[in-house]
Amino acid sequence: MRIVFSLALVALAFTPALAAPTARVSGGNVAVRSGPGMGYGIIGRIPNGTEVSLDYCTRNDRWCLVTDSGWVDASWLVGWSAKIQATPPDFMGPGW
Repeated sequence: MRIVFSLALVALAFTPALAAPTARVSGGNVAVRSGPGMGYGIIGRIPNGTEVSLDYCTRNDRWCLVTDSGWVDASWLVGWSAKIQATPPDFMGPGW
């Protein structure tokens, strides 16, 4: 039993961590916003060709949260075929 446990532990040590999905910015200096929408303020910019890590994208794939930066309009991102997760629905308003 100890041998099986030891082998499992060794195998786990050599298992690569799941990498965050990445994308590349395509277009001028893309605005980074404080929230997922044009109504949110610009808090920075990402230069063309920069590779970025994505935390997640909105349900309609319109906006993506760039790790440690802010929200970027997804139409400026290329090479991100896999979505991580959808943002949870906002349960506000009558009936909730």
